[in-house]
This record gives sequence, C-alpha cells and structure tokens, in this order.
Amino acid sequence: MNKIVLSVATVVAMSSVSFAGGDFVPVVEPVIVIPLVPVNTTGLYVGVGIVSTFFDGVCVCGSTYEDYTYGALVRVGYDYNNYIGFEARALTSQIEDEGAKIKSHYGVFIKPQYHITDAINVYGLLGYAKTEVGDTVNLDESGFSWGLGLEYDISSDTKEDGIYNRAFDGQGNQEKGWGLFVDYQKLLQKDNYPHDMHVLSFGISYDF
Repeated sequence: MNKIVLSVATVVAMSSVSFAGGDFVPVVEPVIVIPLVPVNTTGLYVGVGIVSTFFDGVCVCGSTYEDYTYGALVRVGYDYNNYIGFEARALTSQIEDEGAKIKSHYGVFIKPQYHITDAINVYGLLGYAKTEVGDTVNLDESGFSWGLGLEYDISSDTKEDGIYNRAFDGQGNQEKGWGLFVDYQKLLQKDNYPHDMHVLSFGISYDF
C-alpha cells in the first residue's frame, strides 16, 4: 500500500515539475487564412439615349432657317481613372424634321470628369467628330466638337472584399452597375461657320 501511495506521489511531483519548468506546451488552434478573391473592374461602360437636336443657319437659298429633330444616341467609353476618360459616340436624328436632319454623327472624345458626390459626376467632352446632315439642308462636315454632361449613379457603391486589379472608382460612376446621364453637345465648332448644330441627350448607361 505504501508503495502505491509513493508511486502516485512521484507521478504528481513529476507533473508539477514539468508544469513549473515550462516544459508544458499549450495546444494552439490553427489560424485559417482565407485568400482574397481577385475583383476585376474594367472601367468600360456603354450607354443609349434619346436626343433632341437644334439647327440654326443659312441655307443655299440665302435665307436663315431653324429646325428641331429627335433621334437616338449610342456611346461607348473607358474611364482611365476618376478624373479622365475616353468616349466614342454615334447619333442620328430623323424624326419630325422640317428640312434638316442628322443622317449620321460619329465622334471620339477625351472626357475630363469630376465627382461632386459619391453618386454625381460632371464631365466634359473634347474631341473630333464627323456630321452628315440631309434633306433640304445638306452638309457633310468634320472638325472639333465639345460638350458638357452629368452622370447620376443609380446603383449602390459598395466595395467588395478582394484584391482589385485597378483603383476602386466607386464615386460618381459606378464600379459595376446602372446610371443615368444627360448632356449637351455642340456637334461642330468652327469660326465663321454659318450653321449651328446642338444636341441635348438623355439616357441610361451600364458600367462593367
């Protein structure tokens, strides 16, 4: 009996020595690291809209004229960063014309932009365009074109968890989602040119 008691006491003593000597290694739960998922943002966007055009000039007969027409617009762009982008657009207006209608208009533009709020973006258009007008008034001209516009983001700007392939630009123009736009464009800017061609556009766009 004394031997049994001695043996138990020896084991307890050895255990105490092990704890006291710092040889005991606590169990550590492994930390699981979840890798961040790549998030691709392209900066590309497309848009469609309706246009109202206004003509003011001098026809071949020598008299002045005014005309209003309506049509459609397509635009495709790339936002290089939060402050500069590039855009190509095409439009036509052949509804309810009274002698001057845009048969075709194509242009490429640099697009400086600035975010007023997280949802509102103002921008300019500076570029080169070609415009063909047909009916009573016939024009086929190309040159400098400019415009001003505003974009409104109707999607929520929520940054996803992950590694972005470019700087997150969830202000003014949505990283990915829908938006509205309205802008004014002067189709051709030339000194002493006898024809003024102006366009108001309104539409919807999608950022990829």
